[in-house]
Amino acid sequence: MFAVSAVQACDAPEGQHDLVVAIRSAEPFTFTGPDGLPRGFAVDLWHSISTDIDKTTAFVNCDSIDAQEAALRRGSVDVVISPLTITAERMLTYDFSQQYLSSGLTLAVAQSGAIDFEVAINTISETVFQPTVARAIILFLLLNLVTAFLLRALMRSLPDGLDDHGEVGRFRASTAYMLEAVARTSGLKGVGDGFRTLLGKVFEMVMAVVGTALSAMILGVITSAFVGAIGENPPVSAQALPGMSIAVLRCSTAQEFLRQEVTEAAFRADEDSAEQEGLMARAAWLDCAAHQADNMRKVDAMPQDGLPGGFILTPTWKEAVEQLYQGKVEAVLGDWVALSYLSRRAPYDGQVSVQNSVYRNEPYGWAITRAGGNEELRRAIDSALIVRMRDTDWRKRIENTLGSGAIAPN
Repeated sequence: MFAVSAVQACDAPEGQHDLVVAIRSAEPFTFTGPDGLPRGFAVDLWHSISTDIDKTTAFVNCDSIDAQEAALRRGSVDVVISPLTITAERMLTYDFSQQYLSSGLTLAVAQSGAIDFEVAINTISETVFQPTVARAIILFLLLNLVTAFLLRALMRSLPDGLDDHGEVGRFRASTAYMLEAVARTSGLKGVGDGFRTLLGKVFEMVMAVVGTALSAMILGVITSAFVGAIGENPPVSAQALPGMSIAVLRCSTAQEFLRQEVTEAAFRADEDSAEQEGLMARAAWLDCAAHQADNMRKVDAMPQDGLPGGFILTPTWKEAVEQLYQGKVEAVLGDWVALSYLSRRAPYDGQVSVQNSVYRNEPYGWAITRAGGNEELRRAIDSALIVRMRDTDWRKRIENTLGSGAIAPN
């Protein structure tokens, strides 16, 4: 039996059930569909695993990460399957399942139409110096040299001066007609005209074809690199984040990461300066505990303080990306998988780009309450997760839901 309860924070579920499983709006992992039922990658995975552990489930919606964690500590929910990063601090108050996915903290920014030449040059360098590409180029050049050597040797070995009535003469005459047809249809007419002998013309045409192929390959790499660099933005360092306008998911590890960066920026500022005081105030505002529980569903903007940039807290990743889409912030700091997924969805497709690098890795697991002694439940969930991750279709399952390339970069 599956039921969804629309709640403020995380209320008790309705109906008979063995387990209470909490979700929040966190596309593409967990969200509520148009029919009112839970949807997403983590929900599909839970449906599969719940058959192994033989438990009936009641789903409840929660307003925020903070609400889910409070429910875990109280024991009013058994499992949270919305994405939660496994951290030492969280493991002090509740358990985690086996890690099932690795994502990372990264930045989403508005896509521009300019070419980032640094990205293009890096792409060309990485492509050319990849071992497989380098071997292919070397092999191609070696074949080119061997072909030239063999043709040259053949030209020297054939007798000269035979008339067109001899065996060689008839062969040359028929070959000349075929060569002329090839030259006209392939656009090579005129190539080899500097040679008087037939083999000389063949040699020149073969070299022209090989050179054209090599040039086309090099031009293709360069073109692909520059086309791929259109709209790309150079990576933003973590030290630059405190001075930017950024939207971030409320009470997430991204918010805590931003708070730490702002705190470090305050220590780097001049002691007792207005900048240092402003940054310390920003760090205090970014503390999850500083916000009222009744604001969890609201978009909350930091008050103006006279410093560059500023921060906005949102209840979902989608609302954070919407702030970027509307031009209210410069960037969104958040989960690599979620931001990559949303950047491919309308209306953000072609308007939002996501950094290829991450500030730190984020291991995801399902949170399990310690209330009531759920060690047996944790072992059962771990066992079922491991079975599915060992399946050859595990990566395909991830990319079918989260999109191609949904495995986070290093």
